[in-house]
Amino acid sequence: MAVAAFVGSAALGAAFGEAFAELYSMVEGVISKTLAFKSILQHLKTTLDLLDSLVKDIERLNRELMGRSEKETEDLIQQMNKGKKLVSECSNLTRGKPLAMIRYASYANKLRSLDEALCRFFQIDIQALGFRIQMEILRRVDDLSAQRNSAGINGVLPSCAVPEPPDFTIGLDVSLKELKMELLKEEVVMLVLTAPGGCGKTTLVKMLCQDEDIKGKYEIFFVIITKTPNLKDIIRRVFCHKGVRVPEFQSDEDAINHLKQLLNRIKQQNPILLILDDVWSGSESLLEKFKSHMTGSKILVTSRTAFPRFSCKYKLEPLSDEDATKLFRHSAILQDGNSYIPDDDTVKKIVKFCGGFPLALEVIGSSLRGVSAATWENRMRNWTSGDSILDSVPEDDLLKRLQSSLEFSDKDVRPSMRSS
Repeated sequence: MAVAAFVGSAALGAAFGEAFAELYSMVEGVISKTLAFKSILQHLKTTLDLLDSLVKDIERLNRELMGRSEKETEDLIQQMNKGKKLVSECSNLTRGKPLAMIRYASYANKLRSLDEALCRFFQIDIQALGFRIQMEILRRVDDLSAQRNSAGINGVLPSCAVPEPPDFTIGLDVSLKELKMELLKEEVVMLVLTAPGGCGKTTLVKMLCQDEDIKGKYEIFFVIITKTPNLKDIIRRVFCHKGVRVPEFQSDEDAINHLKQLLNRIKQQNPILLILDDVWSGSESLLEKFKSHMTGSKILVTSRTAFPRFSCKYKLEPLSDEDATKLFRHSAILQDGNSYIPDDDTVKKIVKFCGGFPLALEVIGSSLRGVSAATWENRMRNWTSGDSILDSVPEDDLLKRLQSSLEFSDKDVRPSMRSS
């Protein structure tokens, strides 16, 4: 229950459940004993019946979660306690006497106000409270993410080791040779490998690091960059990767100076290749600091941004139709080779929709792996009617990868099959 989860996140006090239970019991008892206010009390009991399961969820979640009191909750507890007293007084009121009739009208209005207060709290106040809780959770998640990025898991900084490339790659051999040639030019200190997200930049760099000429010549540090990079944290990771005690950096300049000293010791054996993977727009100053202080080393940057300030670039193009088709077929076929694959015309249309982006081809192909011919036909029929090709991908890790990496919009992957 979504509302209960929000309330649980706020950890509404046990007093809330107790006040609700006492009010409910009082209303139920008075209804059975008096005809006065019967219709109003019956309406109030109906409201309480609807809220009963939610209140039980609140009590359960309150036991499981640590939290804090909320002013809205405290106000409602006070109203319920007053309501219990009000209902008790109603049971002792005798109708028929002039003064009693005046008091009856007053009590009736107060009972209606109590009913409205309960409804308002659960319909409006809880939603507002839930929104605040969501925003606070997001803030705390961001804080935890920043801490994890700076300190790693369990206080261990992430390794700077080069990740292994995928088992199956295609269409990158020419780009690999060209990138290697550019990087090895004597005048190149920093080379920016640029392309839209999902085009294969990181895969290409992983392949480059496996090249005998590269890994035999350089000591390679592979650093994945966050959206808000911290220079001192990056340098700490380099120290940690080398098994060297991490100094206490007083500033970015102090961190750079310590890095220069470390790299000078390392370069006595091998020159350095520092790979900064997935650098976000707006990080030019970070790149400048590394470039200006790493004389004699090489820096390879992957980014969706071309960074006009830096002249040495290599642009990775999407896959050709032939290579894209091979990658899609590979992604759509099960290991036993039993997957159904439709005719070439259908495959060409899907490949065209993916725009030569390796990640899109892999994700869409994987989503169709092992499905029946009828499912393929149904998917194609939906895409023909104008549905997004991404709508059919299951909401799992593949889709998350696609959504986070690809830069074309939803409308860019809506097929125009009638015009093809």
